[in-house]
Amino acid sequence: MATVTSATLADIARELGISKMTVSRAINNNPLVKAETREQVLEVSRRLNYRPNHFARALATNRSYLIGVIVPDLMHSYFAEILHGIGEVARAAKFQIVIGNSEENVAREMSEVEALRSRTDGLIIAPCVPQAKSGPYKRMLEEGANIVLIDRTLEGLDCPMVSTDDVNVGMLATEHLIGLGHRRIGHLRGTTTSTSKRRLDGYKQALSKNGIPADKSLIRDCGLMESDGYRAMKDWLAQGDVPTAIFAVNDPAAIGAMQAMEEAGLTIGEDIAIVGGGNIHYGDMLRVPLTTISWSRKEMGQAAARLLIEHIEEKSEIADQKVILSPSLIVRKSCGANGTH
Repeated sequence: MATVTSATLADIARELGISKMTVSRAINNNPLVKAETREQVLEVSRRLNYRPNHFARALATNRSYLIGVIVPDLMHSYFAEILHGIGEVARAAKFQIVIGNSEENVAREMSEVEALRSRTDGLIIAPCVPQAKSGPYKRMLEEGANIVLIDRTLEGLDCPMVSTDDVNVGMLATEHLIGLGHRRIGHLRGTTTSTSKRRLDGYKQALSKNGIPADKSLIRDCGLMESDGYRAMKDWLAQGDVPTAIFAVNDPAAIGAMQAMEEAGLTIGEDIAIVGGGNIHYGDMLRVPLTTISWSRKEMGQAAARLLIEHIEEKSEIADQKVILSPSLIVRKSCGANGTH
């Protein structure tokens, strides 16, 4: 069986009668190289089966050309869509991504951060660490680490952040349920993350705006996973005094809660209305499609990757830059209303 060999920069340079530096610049799309020369270099590199030497490039530039991405749940389609956006921008800039999973565990998150920090040029992190324990990130930033926070933020950190308007997420969900005539609206709240806190704030603001007193008994501890929503709703149903409508902190918590409701014999959308947040990709394919609050997860990932790569390449001062995506309501059957808009 024949062995397929790969060409080197020297092979391409020799065939075209130009320098290795010009070949390298052409392959890396340097504007100093004429378009005609670049076309010739790319044509010959394809014909000769040229494969870039990632390690040589890293040695020459003192970079790894790797981006570390740490998310709390690799099984969650929400974060898979974010990763897709990150990967799209990273590949175009000739970076590769290395993925870590914190599993919503602070110790595991910090372990992943330490493992990836030394191997990569920068990190994109959806932190589960609470505000009070963000000290290690502050120290890393003071030491010159390139970090972008995504989906969740930590106040006081001098680094770029990409998120949605989570207060508005809570307000949109709660005001929609109020608009459907509900006055006893519960909330399955998340963890200590910024997303959870701000969506709870939005829920409370919507109640206040509409003259509905906040009832602490209608705010139940939950979490961010399907199992959390299932457990919290099962406990609530066992205790009784369940409200006519619920805003869950995110779609997985809502979906877990819906399973508990169905097991209890409740008709979702009739006996009880529920709204989630995040618009995960299978939410519209559930037996009772889930009403949710949506924003572009792909755009979120793209924005974070652009900010980090700009930071790595020192193209701009972006330490305090924040990108906030606007959320919108998607109506499906779980809230008791018909149609999607």
